[in-house]
Amino acid sequence: MLLGIVLSVFIYNMVDPAQASARRQARNEVTLREARDALIGWSVQRTSSAALPNARPGELPCPDMNGDGHEDGSCVAGALGRVPWKTLGIPEPRDEAGETLWYSIAGPFRIWNMNSNVINSDTSGNLTVYQNSAATALTTEAVAIIFSAGASLGTQKRDGAVAPCSTTGTSIARNLCAANYLETAATVNNAVIGGPFITAQPSNTFNDKLLVVTTTDLITVVEQRVARELLALLEAYSTAPGKSCSNNCYTAADKDFTNEEDDSAFRGWLPLCDADPDNWGALGITLPAWLTNNDWWKVIYFAVAPDKTENNSGGTLTVDGAPAHVVLITPGPAPQGAIRPSRTIPRTPTAPSQCVLESPLDSAQAKAYWQQYLSPNDPLNFDHSDNTYATPSSTAYARNRLYVIRP
Repeated sequence: MLLGIVLSVFIYNMVDPAQASARRQARNEVTLREARDALIGWSVQRTSSAALPNARPGELPCPDMNGDGHEDGSCVAGALGRVPWKTLGIPEPRDEAGETLWYSIAGPFRIWNMNSNVINSDTSGNLTVYQNSAATALTTEAVAIIFSAGASLGTQKRDGAVAPCSTTGTSIARNLCAANYLETAATVNNAVIGGPFITAQPSNTFNDKLLVVTTTDLITVVEQRVARELLALLEAYSTAPGKSCSNNCYTAADKDFTNEEDDSAFRGWLPLCDADPDNWGALGITLPAWLTNNDWWKVIYFAVAPDKTENNSGGTLTVDGAPAHVVLITPGPAPQGAIRPSRTIPRTPTAPSQCVLESPLDSAQAKAYWQQYLSPNDPLNFDHSDNTYATPSSTAYARNRLYVIRP
């Protein structure tokens, strides 16, 4: 019996460490994913308010630079600190070594007071992440990177003593210096503000684990929030009392990129600046500041049934062969490296609190514009020439998505 117990303990000690390591790694991956999901959730729910007039969906919190769990009020592009878990409203995210996760943010997705550029479907991250060597890039458009630092290696010291920090170029507490947590592989140093960063096999000198938050991860979900808001606004427009039409109409479309309604136009842009027969404000409808400030009207396709506009011309709109009143199509993020038209046509005027009015596009230009947003694999949508639409055929995560108001 004694021999059996000793043998069991020996076998357990041989097998269990590997199992325990696998369990720790699995928990580590879950912690990284939970932090990613919390960041995206925080971003998607952002909205303008009296206290935060310029807050908008899509922006991300600054890293926690002082270890208090809260986002810092400001940060540079590519800032490197810990996940601001108190700001996100989650338990402190600790990796398998008990270290709080680290986090870097791409400049284009910082909050308004540090980044007044628009955030919409055409906004891309700009952080680069390599895999194993600087010759292989996983992405050059990461929105954020979340790091599991693991146990200390080499000369890393993580106490509270103040010492020079190569990450910041200043003297700070060692437990706030990324260089004491993140390492270098294939000459790429993860402890550098703005990156580039690297994911590689663990070794005696490198044990960082990275989770990359891509532009697709974030923008795809933000688009869904924006589309739902637009549908609610359009429903409110149709049912608002005192409207100048008698058929629960919607505004007609903007066909030439002026952000103003064009009579007898049924597809193109949703006119947030000047709807018709009544403007939004005249019906008591307040458009969210973030919606107009961030040019969402430029990137979401809008179509309306002719018989549901002021002219009530009798024409209908169909989706998958069934009647519909309104169609919105979100484009998904731009393919990596692509620059779509809404990033190249300037705003006029530039002040984001004002209506955006642009030089008109002719019909050929308008069609070419939308064909950079709509998939050619869906010809009923891509043709931009009639009132017939279909559910996008792609099942990819980054794709066109269609939102419908039906009778």
